[in-house]
Amino acid sequence: MDIIEVIGALLGIIYVALQYKANLWMWVSSLLMSLLYIYINYANGLYANFVLQIIFAAMAVVGLLHWMGFKKKATQRRLRLRAWMHHNWRGRKKDAPQRPITSMPRRTVVPIIAATLLLALATYAVLCHTGESSMPIFDSITVSINLSGTYMLIRKYYQEWICWMIVDPLMAVMYAMLGLWPSALLYAVFSIVVVFGYFNWRRLAQQNNNHDNKTR
Repeated sequence: MDIIEVIGALLGIIYVALQYKANLWMWVSSLLMSLLYIYINYANGLYANFVLQIIFAAMAVVGLLHWMGFKKKATQRRLRLRAWMHHNWRGRKKDAPQRPITSMPRRTVVPIIAATLLLALATYAVLCHTGESSMPIFDSITVSINLSGTYMLIRKYYQEWICWMIVDPLMAVMYAMLGLWPSALLYAVFSIVVVFGYFNWRRLAQQNNNHDNKTR
């Protein structure tokens, strides 16, 4: 059993626990997990997922900054960072500024589904052409759904959990077929946790929506 894979799986457990709570530190665990799975996927011929983990590492940084609201001037960014540090490191009760969990706008549903399908087909075509991937169908489908889910996660749409409901069982089967049992077990656990995550985030999104309606 590869110790790197075991550590990666443990980081995955930490990641999904933090994701369930919508905790900013999930992006740090995501970054560390992605760095390990870059090696794991490359070593096992999952080249699309290898590239995916590189993208995940970059998106973890983007996600952290986006959740913290780093989109304005430098002075505002420093103030937000200071507030976040006080909240997370000094035990302040006052909430740090964060992007709220919301529902995905209906106008974006069809474009996201279409983009996911097109990406899956394009990735599959490339993998078949190169002939390098050990599992091109699983590789292409899981990559496309993962990217769509991560985009929705960065935007903090609660429907992002639906992507994980679809992709995590596929990831578990894929890793099991390759004999990567810690990773297969990790994604099997994910397949259960994501159901609770969906209902938790939907509840939080409804609370945010009700709060916005009251303050208008």
